Amino acid sequence: MLRLVRAAQTHPRLAEQRPGSQPPIGGAKAPPYIQSTSIPMNYIPTARALWGGLLALALLATGCKKELDDYYTAQGPQFPTLLTTNALGTATKYASGETVTFELQFAQQTDPIKQIVILQKVEPARDSAIVQTLTYAPAFSKRKNVDTLVVNYTVPTGANKSLVRVDARVDSQNGQTKTRTFYFRLAEATPTIVINSGPTNVTLPTATATSAPGDIIRYSVTLNKGGITAAPLPPASTAVIPAGILYKDLDSLVTYAKVGTAAERRVVRTKLTASGAELTTNVDIPLPAGSAGQPITFRFEVKVRTPARAASATATAVYTPAAATPFAAVRTGTLTYTGTTGGDLAAYDLTTFAAVPATGPATSKDLVISSTATNAVQFRTLSTGTRLVRSTAAVYTAATLSSIRQTYNATAAASQVATLDNIVVGDVIILKLRGLDQYAVVQVTGINRTSATDVTVSFNVKAL
Repeated sequence: MLRLVRAAQTHPRLAEQRPGSQPPIGGAKAPPYIQSTSIPMNYIPTARALWGGLLALALLATGCKKELDDYYTAQGPQFPTLLTTNALGTATKYASGETVTFELQFAQQTDPIKQIVILQKVEPARDSAIVQTLTYAPAFSKRKNVDTLVVNYTVPTGANKSLVRVDARVDSQNGQTKTRTFYFRLAEATPTIVINSGPTNVTLPTATATSAPGDIIRYSVTLNKGGITAAPLPPASTAVIPAGILYKDLDSLVTYAKVGTAAERRVVRTKLTASGAELTTNVDIPLPAGSAGQPITFRFEVKVRTPARAASATATAVYTPAAATPFAAVRTGTLTYTGTTGGDLAAYDLTTFAAVPATGPATSKDLVISSTATNAVQFRTLSTGTRLVRSTAAVYTAATLSSIRQTYNATAAASQVATLDNIVVGDVIILKLRGLDQYAVVQVTGINRTSATDVTVSFNVKAL
């Protein structure tokens, strides 16, 4: 390179100064190889000079590339790539012996993975202990676009509410590690149940009255007495830990009945709010059909879904239902609406089973034809406290005092009304009379219209 430059400096044509050119600033004489700014057109550089320039450019380019390569070269061993999207244990409490399944997710590795180590630290211990060592085997998930590893972890034993930390550590063959952590507290898996009181009668107005099959009786029970449903985890673990036993969440409460010598069977299942906290609740039980005169033993079982655990309590006293009270023989009745105001036969007393004249007291008018406008019959009650409920032919056919009472009480309050429109043949109407525990059921058997306003309605009545 130096030799070529020197040749250019001593070339006779390059040594010439262009006529009229100015000397360099400061009066210094420019080097001979730059004094001439114009090269004659008939001058052709030697091949030796051209190759020298190309070689210089190549050396310069090589030097730049080397600097870039050095800048991007990785230094030292690389960490394993354990993603932050792992599906770790998400519950705040687990029971001893419960199996917890969680998933670790990996991206493409720069260095091979050696193993996965699962560690745990159970309060009050200060150090972690290894519970599993797993050899890494790639298992690519197309849906998640990552390698995955499912870990089955068994919850250790310990005191209730003890804090447990689980570490999933990924070891690379180059000695680097990456760790993911989750926390939970140890909870009691088996629930508790206590019967507080019962049975009390719900269907009848007197709580101590003896019910018939189909009537509702009530027991009061307490679940997980003294229990709590949560305790704080890091970073809030410095907060006060609440008093009480930490329970797993309840799932359901099931009531069983054993009638006489028959096999026990389920009669009520109540879905519970997912909580481990103490809960006092009422259990309403319909007395089984066909149980009249037979002793019934009730058993209550509360369940936890995960892990599957249950506890039960049996009522100490048996309950013997009474036979249903039958209605008297079917009575017939007639309502006749005449003129524009109805006349003397448009109202009926369902306690005396007789028509009430227009001048009679309103309190005795349990069932009244109140309108025939637009060719439609309207029923109304004028008795204080009496309400009407539309029902079905099947209810009328099987009617007893108990069954009618049960049907009426099971009807929404919005459907217990004082007026019913568009009465037709075959309609069945249950009446609770005058706010008392007294019921009647009416079935419309005929409607005879004699004019635009006049109409006669015939019906059958079942009552005591």
